[in-house]
Amino acid sequence: MRQWMDEEPADPAHLLDSDFVSDQINYRLLLLLKKQPDLRAHFAWGLLQAARLAKSVGIPRIAAIEFGVAGGNGLVSLERTASEVEQMFDLEIDVFGFDTGAGLPPPKDYRDLPNLYRRAGFPMDQEKLRQRLKKARLIIGDVGEMIGGFIESGPAPVGFVSIDVDLYTSTMAAFKLFDAGTDVLMPRVHCYLDDILGETFSEFTGERLAVSEFNAAHNMRKISPIFGLRYFLRGYHQTEAWPDQMFIAHLFDHELYGAYEATVKDAGGWTELPPTA
Repeated sequence: MRQWMDEEPADPAHLLDSDFVSDQINYRLLLLLKKQPDLRAHFAWGLLQAARLAKSVGIPRIAAIEFGVAGGNGLVSLERTASEVEQMFDLEIDVFGFDTGAGLPPPKDYRDLPNLYRRAGFPMDQEKLRQRLKKARLIIGDVGEMIGGFIESGPAPVGFVSIDVDLYTSTMAAFKLFDAGTDVLMPRVHCYLDDILGETFSEFTGERLAVSEFNAAHNMRKISPIFGLRYFLRGYHQTEAWPDQMFIAHLFDHELYGAYEATVKDAGGWTELPPTA
């Protein structure tokens, strides 16, 4: 009975009558997952939000990154999701995957949760994965060593990031992305943090510690949870774990951070998002 009550109607088009842009996104999320049920909802929601922001501030091309690719199922899902969102919003999305290619580096101390992770965990079969990819680009090597070259290459502004590198040290390396210039980043970057829920994750280890230390070291750039996100979703997504794993990297010093981005219908704001096919 509870599952039945949480389910959305077969046709979610009624959401388009809502006065809130969140339901415009919910409509597209439900439509996308109805078309391809095996896609990851958190990737889809994050990319939809990034695309909406890009259209709002006039950016025609954005990038999405998965830090921590391992076997590659996530990167394949991100790539497929990007193709769908491109069509919905009539923009381009480049997809990148960062990984050592040889599994996890060895944990350095308690902050890397050695009780959970060991050297070479989550290895990758590069040849097999490359055969599965169509547009995503793999960047193989230590994240801390590779991120600088990526930033200098001048990618499209990054709008969505998935952090799944497990270790505190690797997460801090990935967060170097958020030190990049505003030409490389959207004013708000939607983020998914994979390893923050359940035992023995804490505020003092792993990805949560990395967030705290990043925030303490930056005055004008902060990574914050999206508080109460599940209450702005529809159907079964309200009871899933991923809404508690979504964050936003806020670049308060970005020249587009204050660009008006209406969230409700009004005379001076949005009416509808681009129509779907």
